[in-house]
Amino acid sequence: MYKDKTWQEKFLIIASAMMVIVLIIKDQMIPPFILLFAASTIPFWKGEKEMRLKKVVFPLIVLFVLYAISFCFAVNKDQGILQLTTRLSFLIFPILALGMSRGSKLVQLGLKWGFILGSGFSMLFSLFRAVIAEGGFSGDAFHANVYGVNMHASYLALIFIFACALLFTDKSPSKLIKIGKWVFLGLTVVSIFYLRSLGAFVCIAAIFTVLPIWKTLKTRNWKWLLTLPLYALIFFVGLKSSARISNDVTASLDRVGVWAESPSNFIEANVNNIESNTVRLVVWTISANMIVQHPFGVGLGDENDLLMREYYKHGYSGYAERRLNPHQQFLQTGISIGCLGIIILLVLFIYLIISSFKTESLALFIGAICISVSCLFESMLERQVGVIFLSILVFYIAMTRFEQLKTKPSE
Repeated sequence: MYKDKTWQEKFLIIASAMMVIVLIIKDQMIPPFILLFAASTIPFWKGEKEMRLKKVVFPLIVLFVLYAISFCFAVNKDQGILQLTTRLSFLIFPILALGMSRGSKLVQLGLKWGFILGSGFSMLFSLFRAVIAEGGFSGDAFHANVYGVNMHASYLALIFIFACALLFTDKSPSKLIKIGKWVFLGLTVVSIFYLRSLGAFVCIAAIFTVLPIWKTLKTRNWKWLLTLPLYALIFFVGLKSSARISNDVTASLDRVGVWAESPSNFIEANVNNIESNTVRLVVWTISANMIVQHPFGVGLGDENDLLMREYYKHGYSGYAERRLNPHQQFLQTGISIGCLGIIILLVLFIYLIISSFKTESLALFIGAICISVSCLFESMLERQVGVIFLSILVFYIAMTRFEQLKTKPSE
């Protein structure tokens, strides 16, 4: 099947896959591969664009425009330029999606196997490196900040889960792929366990929740909902079976309970406390107060400087020295571009989930759910890898939906 493709079609598939593989393995090298991918799409721009069929990309464009406008009012232009450059993918990938009129299936194929191969290499490399370096399945090499290939644990876990979903929904009759699915699942489970990302565990809980709902809506069989209590039981047993994970969850709930009694007292009583749950609750409270004070945002480039000023104001010099961000994308966006930015981001994720559901692709639906949930616990779109992953996912969903609606224009 691959041999029957023209060189332009082969170039598009390879460029799509290489872009994703490089993103996972060495994201600092990604810019030239994005340009290579953009160049590979040019031969597929001829024809009717039918932009209305790719509406899912528009909120991403609006978000970029808001960031660009806010940059004009910022004081720290150097930081603003850097951050605006990081967010260029919010503009590049929607433009490529709107420009392409052919090649949807080819680019889907490349992106799919790029995620699978890149994630598989990352997980295998991480395990082999850890075992060789430590002589066993423990030690510093399995720490969340070391495991993986040059990427933060939250991003790795998100990408691994999405790649696993892509592979498991592959309908190939190949026995090799069928065996590979279970090997890949095992690698994913082990990797997520060692990464210990809170966002990843919440993503898994979200997947178990939405999967029966997906099946119910797609098959019109309400009995799928009866599996929800079973999934809840499995998840509960899983938490209790690992003392480390169970303690993490218990500690999180306890800290939230103390914070809920009085957020202001909580801030005063935990100055420079670096326990992860405390950090989130403190920075969330301070960030929310900043948004109340600046409903239109402080401008792209100034948000970190002003947030650090707030840390010092409340005595959190340790947080300022570490330059901790809000650890929540909606708050991070609100500080930068205000309440309107939060609304657009919310619209983006809602539309992303709805559009992914309509693609009939469970993997894309899981990807949309996971990135949306992850943004509740991390500032996922403040790093290049998060921005590019979301942009690629939006592009992927747009092209998949476009391919479907071309054959079903009445939908």
